[in-house]
Amino acid sequence: MTTGQIVQLLGQGMFVGVALAAPIGPINIEIVRRGLSGGFVHGWLVGVGALSADTIYATLVVSGLTPLADRPALRVPLFLAGAAMLGYVGYLSLRAALRDEESVAAVPAGGRRSYVTGFFMAAFNPMGIVYWLSIGAALVASAVAQVGRAGSPMLVGGVFVGIFCWVTFLSAVGQVGRRFITGLGFRIITGLGGALIVAFGLWFFLQALVGLGWL
Repeated sequence: MTTGQIVQLLGQGMFVGVALAAPIGPINIEIVRRGLSGGFVHGWLVGVGALSADTIYATLVVSGLTPLADRPALRVPLFLAGAAMLGYVGYLSLRAALRDEESVAAVPAGGRRSYVTGFFMAAFNPMGIVYWLSIGAALVASAVAQVGRAGSPMLVGGVFVGIFCWVTFLSAVGQVGRRFITGLGFRIITGLGGALIVAFGLWFFLQALVGLGWL
């Protein structure tokens, strides 16, 4: 591959990564919430944790292990685990919103919990599998068509760079917002964020029931 082709593939991947990471979802909500309450690092580590889980799914696609990841039987347990994870995270946010302002602003002393939260929120999200099996596989096919098999890591790598940039930007927004949102504002945002995360968890639970044939 030429330098121009590498830059083009990375640019395409970055554009796709930002476009896919930007829509509102439970991870973006948690990044902003933790950024507002604990600062840039806590929000950023949630995003990095989610990105780590996405790396696993992307590796399955790039390595050609899609049959393993595309088993419908795998999705129901993931939907149930995802519902439980999101329900727990949302519950903690709602509980904090109903307490005093100091409780809302309180965060873990270290960033490990933020990273682990982001990782499991993404790892237990079956839509991550669906995404990488559909769009991810299409990206690999596009790269192969352009420059051959060696181009797929570049294109997928560009996607991760784009997602990483978005996570960093969103965490910075949370950090800046700390200067303007205090007291009651923290409680309202924490409560709304928790309610939205719980809603996503309920949707995951309904999808699990559909997968079991109960709905």
